[in-house]
Amino acid sequence: MQINKKEENDKIVISLDGRLDKLSSPELEKEIAPEVAKNKDIVFDFTNLQYISSAGLRILLATEKKLKENGKVMTITNVNADVHDILVVTGFIYILNVVI
Repeated sequence: MQINKKEENDKIVISLDGRLDKLSSPELEKEIAPEVAKNKDIVFDFTNLQYISSAGLRILLATEKKLKENGKVMTITNVNADVHDILVVTGFIYILNVVI
């Protein structure tokens, strides 16, 4: 999986390319930690995300919780049909801020 980060004024945009699964989730977790510490809103761009596993969902949930504690927002954008189906089946579509 490839992770691209870009700071835009009051938010950080993180684009994911590939699969977010058990193997790649530790890398994302490591990349997110300093971004959460910046106390800015985070936007995940899922345009090129092909798949997300429970390990990836766990990281998203933990990130949202940390941001919310500091009054910040996490948003997920550009979700394709396959990833959207996973979010619906797991119920995460109702928990996370997903903009379709």
